[in-house]
Amino acid sequence: MNIKVLYLGLAIFLSGCHLERPFYHPLPVKVEQGRLCFTAPEENSHNIILKVDPPYISLHNGDSWETVILSEEATQGQKVIAGECIFWNEIKWLPGEYDVAVKIKKESSLEKRYSTHFILGKNEQGHLFLEK
Repeated sequence: MNIKVLYLGLAIFLSGCHLERPFYHPLPVKVEQGRLCFTAPEENSHNIILKVDPPYISLHNGDSWETVILSEEATQGQKVIAGECIFWNEIKWLPGEYDVAVKIKKESSLEKRYSTHFILGKNEQGHLFLEK
């Protein structure tokens, strides 16, 4: 009897080790016209409308990460054309280290997850720039 319980416990334990991990596609980011521009994926198709969910944004603060709280307007998501910039103007981008993750979906396909990690700086004139 104890052997059966041991095998059952081992089977449950091993099945948990093989669960699929979430996969994130790269989300390009640049500074354009003084604002952060996250580029929606093109995937060899232009004029395709994409639905962009609200982003999950974390800011590294000392020894911990803080979630950037979005305004109610930003939590409704937006629609953009593939290859164009996604601007989240509601967010006050401060200098620091960021992780950004977002779900983007074409009307006819499953949603995909995208993420990026970057360090944002501000020069003496107050302009944002991405540190390498």
